[in-house]
Amino acid sequence: FGFNCGSTLTWDSPNAGHVAVTTTLSPSAACVTGMIVTRILKKKWDLGVAVNCVLGGLVSITAGCSTLTAGLAVLTGMIGALVYIGSSKLMKKIGVDDPVDAIAVHGFCGIWGVI
Repeated sequence: FGFNCGSTLTWDSPNAGHVAVTTTLSPSAACVTGMIVTRILKKKWDLGVAVNCVLGGLVSITAGCSTLTAGLAVLTGMIGALVYIGSSKLMKKIGVDDPVDAIAVHGFCGIWGVI
């Protein structure tokens, strides 16, 4: 919140509230999406995936937090979760040693957020 809302330069800016809303909605949607997808794919709940989806949702929304609508923030987070899950699997498949999935969260979700 400090990064996204603070980058509006002042907390009393009308845009700061909008940024706070989109910055909340995206990781929330990412977490729910990631939990559902993981439950369907693995037949179990995975807290690590849920937390990384939250981070992926935050990374995904950062570039557009002041310009995207609330609905698009939710969609951005949902797609961010799918990007995280897919890129995490890809990194494991090609043998990249990334125990905390930093490449999937920051690299791939960051690219998605910029797009």
